[in-house]
Order: sequence, then structure tokens, then C-alpha cells
Amino acid sequence: MLSQRLEAIGIHLPPPPKPVAAYIPAVRVGSTIYVSGQLPLSDGQLLFTGSVPTEVSVEHAQMAARQCLLNGIAAAGSVSGGIEKLGRLIQINGFVQSEKGFSMHPQVINGASELALELMGDAGKHARIAVGVSSLPLNAPVEISFIFEMAPEKK
Repeated sequence: MLSQRLEAIGIHLPPPPKPVAAYIPAVRVGSTIYVSGQLPLSDGQLLFTGSVPTEVSVEHAQMAARQCLLNGIAAAGSVSGGIEKLGRLIQINGFVQSEKGFSMHPQVINGASELALELMGDAGKHARIAVGVSSLPLNAPVEISFIFEMAPEKK
């Protein structure tokens, strides 16, 4: 169970994030959950701000990506009836605010991808996009959106 894996590695899932603009954090369509872009917010504050790698190190950006995943799981859980009803992580769309010439976007987004595998096992294997952008909302170093599939109903 996802909650047991979180507990086993000492991670506390945050409450579902509140939107910072005119959107909702997650939408369920049938058995698919689309999670809006998540920023690395913890207790309402960004973990880091600025561009990678000049203002935020690759290692800190990876930590930010991990927080985005946790926020994404919380958002998905809020529309699925709880995180235990989440099945497979289908896709991660990762955006890294970065300087011209920076090309380690995949390594940054690995922060989320590797945590997904640790938490979800094979169900955490996903398709992915990892791109660099010149700016992100609130000067966040990372923003990630997610697509989850609901777990099959148990009979």
C-alpha cells in the first residue's frame, strides 16, 4: 500500500495543495486522473526559488521534484477517494526553470521519477517529459504535472 511505503521511508504526505490561480489541482475522468502542474510547495512555501543551476543546485532541484511528486500524489488522492485507490503512474511532465545551455533536465526530474519507483514499484514506471523553460510560476525551479490511473476495483 502506498501509505505504508511512505511511512516506511519516513515521508509524510502533505495535504492536497491549494491552487495558486484559476484551476483545480486534479480532475478525474473515468479511471484516469490528471494532476495540474505542481510546484515544490511545503507548508505553503516553495522549498527553493530561482533558476537551475545558478540559483538552485541540481541536487536541490531534485529535492524540489520529489516534493512536486508528493504534492501530485496528494492532489490525485483528493479526487480518487484516497491514495490507496491510485494505481499506475502513467506520465510525468516536468519543467525545469534553467539557464541557457543547461541540459540536465532529465537528472532534475529524476528526483520525482526515482521516488515514484521507490513508492509504487512497477506501478511507478511511467512515460515522461523533461524540458527546460525560462521561467515558472512564483519563480519555482521545477513544476511537474502527472497522469495517474485508478487501481482496479476490488470485488
